[in-house]
Amino acid sequence: MVIVICVLASTFGVFAAVPTAGAGASKRPPHATTTTTTTNTTTTSTTTPSSNGRPTGKLVPAVGALFGGFISPAGTGWRQSDVTARESLLGRKLDVDHRYYNWTTAFPTTNESWDVLSGRIPMITWQPSGTTLDAINAGTFDDMIRTRAQAVASFGQPIFLRWAHEMNGNWYPWDGYHNNTPGLYDGPAKYVAAWRHVHDLFVAAGATNAVWLWCPNRASFPTETWNAFQNYYPGDSYVDWVCIDGYNRLPTDWRTFSSIFTPVYSTYASSKPIMIGETASVEGQTAGQKATWISDAQAAIKQSFPGIAGFLWFDSQKNGNDWRIDTSPSSLSAFQGLALDPFFRTRP
Repeated sequence: MVIVICVLASTFGVFAAVPTAGAGASKRPPHATTTTTTTNTTTTSTTTPSSNGRPTGKLVPAVGALFGGFISPAGTGWRQSDVTARESLLGRKLDVDHRYYNWTTAFPTTNESWDVLSGRIPMITWQPSGTTLDAINAGTFDDMIRTRAQAVASFGQPIFLRWAHEMNGNWYPWDGYHNNTPGLYDGPAKYVAAWRHVHDLFVAAGATNAVWLWCPNRASFPTETWNAFQNYYPGDSYVDWVCIDGYNRLPTDWRTFSSIFTPVYSTYASSKPIMIGETASVEGQTAGQKATWISDAQAAIKQSFPGIAGFLWFDSQKNGNDWRIDTSPSSLSAFQGLALDPFFRTRP
């Protein structure tokens, strides 16, 4: 058992602690992971509006947005040294430190403890690769899920938990496309059932310190009615935050932050706090385009997206795309400006 002696700042609304991208239409593998029969359970998720209209809830700042990301500049997996180097470069700590874990990989680890002791909130993307939604719904992995839930409960500090992200795409083994019964379009219903199944096991284990992020891709692939992101929503009582992944990935098809995120945002911002779970931009066809994209995103969040309470950058390289914050001096300067903006500095 990992024992952490730390109390997170009390400025994040309600939290009940317990003892203890635009991805594109092409298929892609899961992200690199960090290196190093359910009981019917009644669940609640508090999301009452705040004075500024933003829904409140677990870890939601009253104003501004949490700042963080997945840090792996070399594209070879998460490392503590990369996080501290990026923090030094930016002149601040991350609020949220994001890592990826495969389905059977144990967590939390010493990395989550390190985050809490360093004043960050750990975020785990749990990728159910190597199995099917049918197997999860059949209870095949219940013992393993309970073990993870008990470990999270024993950890005793809040953890953002993002299970089976981008489920409305066609590039992950857990998405609806790959789990449809032949001749049917029941993948979304299977996903909802699996989410609730995993969530209920965590609640039954007392892991109410898990803060659940439901995270569709910014657009659905295939673009068919059965695959609409709304069809994958598990329900308000099963979701703490709505998270969105989306990227500006093509110099020849330049997309603004607003155009990427508005569809999902406008559907849920009135009822759930919103996190941008993964985003980044490539460099454009002319010098300074990426820097402008970053600055425009910063302004748009502050002026037009009051429900965005968390902003995480995918600071890495993947599939030939360079998403790093320092792909050019102008991009780094723009990102430093965003990182040091008081709006994105909601924690001590």
